[in-house]
Amino acid sequence: MYVLAVYNHPVETLGNFKKFLQIKKEIMAEELKGDEKFDALIIMGGPMSVYESDKYHFLNTEMQLIRQAYYQNKRVLGVCLGSQLIAEALGGKVIKGPHGQEIGIQKVKLLGDLKEFMKNGEITVFQWHGDTFSLPIDAELLAYNRNYFQAFKTKRILGVQFHTEVDAKMIEDWIRIYGGDKRLIDEVRRAEDELERNSEKIIKYWLSL
Repeated sequence: MYVLAVYNHPVETLGNFKKFLQIKKEIMAEELKGDEKFDALIIMGGPMSVYESDKYHFLNTEMQLIRQAYYQNKRVLGVCLGSQLIAEALGGKVIKGPHGQEIGIQKVKLLGDLKEFMKNGEITVFQWHGDTFSLPIDAELLAYNRNYFQAFKTKRILGVQFHTEVDAKMIEDWIRIYGGDKRLIDEVRRAEDELERNSEKIIKYWLSL
């Protein structure tokens, strides 16, 4: 399976996902041509917003690839910004979150077959986002918290608003680039093993779609 991973920022990489996948190609979003070949597509996070696509033209290219994958029944996994791009590309709407930013280790509640697959009603994740989305018309909600939708699927496409792929080193890099509370590094360090276990399950679930 040819898995193409797309990065919207150099510090927002696959992280521990790489332990559970064989990645054929990793590429920065601004290098996309729009005619990339893949069997499965992964789009990671970034500091920009979907509604800034006039400024960041590569977001439009990513949404084009998502729509292509949808119509060809290929797998797509979108994380944080990646999930928002999926939502917008397939008929949802991305907006600034009315309940403000979510940052730090949190629990999200699971629904449907993701709940059955994870054998748990909630999982531990890391959050760092300020935008949210409405669901594409044929999408099924798979996770939520009191503020926002957290995961959904449509066909073989999975969007997760949260992060499980991160470790303390990655969060240290994010804080160095984006700013933020350095206490998050230790918070993530304490949760690393659980986050990695959840990543393995999420990847296995995605590959089962």
